[in-house]
Amino acid sequence: MKLIAIDRDDNSVYQVIVNRYDLVSLLMERFPNNYSSELNCLEEIMDMEPEDVDAIIIGELHNQDFQDSIDYKIKLLGEIEEVA
Repeated sequence: MKLIAIDRDDNSVYQVIVNRYDLVSLLMERFPNNYSSELNCLEEIMDMEPEDVDAIIIGELHNQDFQDSIDYKIKLLGEIEEVA
C-alpha cells in the first residue's frame, strides 16, 4: 500500500509504503474501539487526508515494538511551496 503524507511543520511530502494487512492489524490493535472490522479500517485508511497519514500512521509505525514490528519505507518526495 502506498500512501501520501504531508508534514505541515516543514511542508515535506512523503510516500509511505507498507503492507496493507500489516497496517490494518497494527491500527486495529492500537485503536480497537475506532474500527468495527478490517474492511472498515481499510476504508478509513483510504479516506485519510495526507496530514492524517502523517499524524496517525507514521506515528504508529515509528512507535511499534521492535519485537513485533512490521516493515515499512518512507520516501521523501519533496516540499510543498506556500502560495501567497
